[in-house]
Amino acid sequence: MKVSQNWLKNLVEITSTPEDLSEKLSIGGFEVESLEDCSKNVNGVVLGKVLSVLKHEGSDKLSICQVDIGNSKNLQIICGARNIKPNIYVYVATVGTKLNAVDLTIRRSEIRGVMSEGMICSLQELGLKDSSEGIEIIDEDLALKHELGTPGSDILQLNDFIYDLAITANRPDGMSVIGIAREISALLESTLNFPELNHKYNIHLLKGIKLCPEAIEFNCIYTISCIDGVNGEKLSPNWLKDRIEKSGIKSINLLVDLTNYILLEQGQPLHAFDKDKLSNLIGKEVSPEDFSVRKGKDNESLFCLDGKEYKLNDNITVITCCDKPVAIAGVIGGLETSVSNTTSSIYLEGAVFNPVTIRKSSKAVGIRTESSSRYEKGISSKNTINAVTRAINLLEEYFSINSPIINTSNLISNEDIFIKLRRNRIHKILGPLLINDQFEKRNLSDNEIVDKLTLIGCTLKNKEYGWDVAVIPNRSHDLIREIDLIEEIARLIGYDRFDLKLPNPIKPGKLSSEQLALRKVKNGFIENGFNEVLSYSLVPEDDEKLIKISNPLLLETSCLRDNIWKEHLEIVNRNIKAGQVSCYIFEIGNVFQNKSEFIQKEVLNGAIYGNKKFGKWINSGKDNDLNYFQARGKLKEALSSLNIKIDDKPTDSIDFLHPGRTAKLVIEGKDAGYFGEIHPKLILEKKSLKKVYLFNINVSNLLGASTRKNKWIPIYKQYPIVPKIERDINFVFSKKFLISEITSQIKKTGKNLLEDVNLLDVFEDTKFGDDHISYTFRLSYRDKDKTLLDSDITSIHSNIISNIEKSFNTKLRN
Repeated sequence: MKVSQNWLKNLVEITSTPEDLSEKLSIGGFEVESLEDCSKNVNGVVLGKVLSVLKHEGSDKLSICQVDIGNSKNLQIICGARNIKPNIYVYVATVGTKLNAVDLTIRRSEIRGVMSEGMICSLQELGLKDSSEGIEIIDEDLALKHELGTPGSDILQLNDFIYDLAITANRPDGMSVIGIAREISALLESTLNFPELNHKYNIHLLKGIKLCPEAIEFNCIYTISCIDGVNGEKLSPNWLKDRIEKSGIKSINLLVDLTNYILLEQGQPLHAFDKDKLSNLIGKEVSPEDFSVRKGKDNESLFCLDGKEYKLNDNITVITCCDKPVAIAGVIGGLETSVSNTTSSIYLEGAVFNPVTIRKSSKAVGIRTESSSRYEKGISSKNTINAVTRAINLLEEYFSINSPIINTSNLISNEDIFIKLRRNRIHKILGPLLINDQFEKRNLSDNEIVDKLTLIGCTLKNKEYGWDVAVIPNRSHDLIREIDLIEEIARLIGYDRFDLKLPNPIKPGKLSSEQLALRKVKNGFIENGFNEVLSYSLVPEDDEKLIKISNPLLLETSCLRDNIWKEHLEIVNRNIKAGQVSCYIFEIGNVFQNKSEFIQKEVLNGAIYGNKKFGKWINSGKDNDLNYFQARGKLKEALSSLNIKIDDKPTDSIDFLHPGRTAKLVIEGKDAGYFGEIHPKLILEKKSLKKVYLFNINVSNLLGASTRKNKWIPIYKQYPIVPKIERDINFVFSKKFLISEITSQIKKTGKNLLEDVNLLDVFEDTKFGDDHISYTFRLSYRDKDKTLLDSDITSIHSNIISNIEKSFNTKLRN
């Protein structure tokens, strides 16, 4: 919402600087995103009079001008404009002036042998118009009201500031200049000066009008007023044009500008239909009862003011005349019935629609307008007839019109609704007020409470418990409960003026074991060269299994994701295209599934591509991608801080991973995820550009196992003080057996003396056959109390060999 300070000054007394007011508005809840000084582009530009114009001898297009700017000495200025002539008043940029619009600083300079001491400007060079055919010649009557040398900002009415305010959804009153003025009045405790309304028009209740019950609810209103005697050719006066253009709306003509002016001033959108065009469209004289509000139909379309044709459907609410669509309700009007230079009579529409229907319409057609943005936040229907009255009052100042009738769908009750406000509740929630630096405290007085609420337009009735408070219509959407009023009191007095209310005693917070474990996981990945990424939870619909959201902003974000690996593959592909030789990423996020019930699951996902080395000299400049076991080792290193065992179980059931190079990850006997190489078909289909390894681990399984007492709390073990004995054993196994199965069997048989088992060597040979392989294991024995002898382990070692031979149908190799 952009608003001019000069406009605000007509409505409220402003006693602070623009910078101070910006800070107060921001603290009060209306953040000032930017403060624009309108005069910055014309600083150094003054009023001048051209005394004489001589042809430049060195150029056919240049002239030498003598210009009076009120100083004792006239300026000599070289000018190339075609419309330069003597005895005209112009804008002169003096030496040192910076013209931001054309990025030019004015200096004394010699142009073809003649000195020039300034520049005579066009409005384009001053940044006030997009184009100009020559210098700007000031109207003589206007110029004579000022002395020569008067700053150009005074003549152009640019001594103004524009506040660009961020209006939150809970403060729709901030979408009007009157609402901002009331807020300033409350913050500065200054007086208001709102325009008076002349309520001289008859109100007629429309009984036969058809209204869509979803769009026009019981607290909504639809008004339509016929106004004859207007003229579409009439342009807006400078004051009106200045105000709406500084608010970001382009001036068109007086009729259209007035509707936009009311939208900005009152926060109530209005729309003007050309009466004659409506009559030509439906083939008869239009009456107020011919208007209606309904849902659009699938076979309908409407050309709108932006020159585009929109296909209608039942998500779009339309205004119709004799059932023919003439506008998209609350969003944009139709081109065929719009106001033009030939307009002599209008139908002025003012309405309040259900915000939900406006949001649906705006989304369905893909546009958002000044009107729709206000309707979406919520407008009070109690202000609608007042806003229409204000518009007709202004029309009467510029046109000879008969007092029109305001036709309305219903009469909104102006009866006040009171909110119970308890004195003790205020004191309990806000606490004592600090009154000086000595930390003296006291509760808010009744007068302070009443004064602050009165400043925002509330009416209060004294009660034994406190007050009954009636709220003005433009605050009726956000001040509906007692706590809302208490918040307003605190906001206007200043949150920083209240004493702290901290719990006593204050209990220090701490991270849970799960939170600490999650931090360990993240740090482990980062320390091992991974980058943490964050991908969107919303994805386009490409699978019926995906969960659709009911109100998507875009088709591309219409469903909840059921996996993260696809996005990670895209990230790796982007890195490959950018010339990166490696990409290690991980993410902890949620995936969503809809089986028998809605399931949200937190997972650790990631991707590994390439070999992270500082140089290629080791491999003679060639890429050396990680193999399966190296990539799996990277994941193991990253999770090593958790002190848990993760077993691998080969699988070929995951369709996007390579059969034979994929394993299910098992934690405490439960499937907890997967690790594997991307399927070759994805590389052929260009969905993956290179060989990539993907992993996925269920976070609840990971944290549950790592935070168990025997894993989480370190147990002291004495460092061994006696040596160990190592023995190697070698067998030829069937490839169907897993290393983990073999080592587990060895540990079970070895019992207490067997300290550790490690795979030492893997050997394949054709004499073993295609389905057999040789494994060599190193067994470490140790007794904590004494040094072992060969005789101490002979029996255990023999049992291990026998058990392996029996369990895996193999023989010890010589």
